[in-house]
Amino acid sequence: MPNTSTAKQSQEWSTSSKLIFFGLALLIRLVLVYVAKLIDEGPSPKKYTDTDYDVFSDAATHVYHGNSPFARHTYRYTPIAAYICVLNNLVHPLAGKVVFCIFDILMGLAMWRLIESQNRESKYTWAYVAFWLYNPVTITMSTRGSNDNIITLLVFVTVYYLLQKRYIAAGLMYGFSVHFKIYPIIYSFVFFLYIDCDKQSILKGKVTLWNQLTNPGALLTKNRLQFTIISACTFFFFTGLFYVIYGYEYLYESLLYHFVRKDNRHNYSVYWLMIYHTYDMGSSAILSILAFLPQWIVIITAGFALY
Repeated sequence: MPNTSTAKQSQEWSTSSKLIFFGLALLIRLVLVYVAKLIDEGPSPKKYTDTDYDVFSDAATHVYHGNSPFARHTYRYTPIAAYICVLNNLVHPLAGKVVFCIFDILMGLAMWRLIESQNRESKYTWAYVAFWLYNPVTITMSTRGSNDNIITLLVFVTVYYLLQKRYIAAGLMYGFSVHFKIYPIIYSFVFFLYIDCDKQSILKGKVTLWNQLTNPGALLTKNRLQFTIISACTFFFFTGLFYVIYGYEYLYESLLYHFVRKDNRHNYSVYWLMIYHTYDMGSSAILSILAFLPQWIVIITAGFALY
């Protein structure tokens, strides 16, 4: 007979270990939030806090006073990001950062849940999750005031629900993630084709993508349509809601602008130097749009080939 007392102690130790594991990750972030405050208030012209956080905070102040977040120049995000940072006005100027740090921890919890749902062996789950929670890049992003971890969390939860075959919940999460930031739209091909796909037949070469594309009955399954419709309805609900509240300004600043933007400061982009030198030229807008072409070719090709 197994020793139930020992098993219970082991389970309690596991829970305690998780609390320490996630609690320490949060504590590191909170300490860095305070350190960031000291750096920002110091004599050096170099600041720790991301400019985006200042934009969020300024937009939140406009909302707090009953105005549009888009009254803040260069605010080009969903109004929800500004709503979150209204806490800066209600509680403390660093409250928004604390919320972003908490989302980091929630992302770690989502990773833990997703990994354990797929792996029979959970011995090293903590190590996989540590690559997120204790990654210097991840820690720096949230403590500098980036909210990209919210989009990451929404996408991971979408993947989790897809793997659980809970397509309504997956559609809700995915539609909201695309509303929050348009970038996750790149996963639409993969998610759509993965649903109801016969993995074994595909891997053995018995079923090809061409077979599916030329057979609408096999391609447009109930679950695929359900996920697509729920995702689209969620996206259009939030888009329509904020269009009613803020008008065309919201539509342009948060969505349309990103298709024609000319960002000469985004030096992680391989196109940065070209855009920097052609910024004032009439052709720069066309070049910016054409820069999307190779990205979409890779995204679509990879999605169809590797779903």
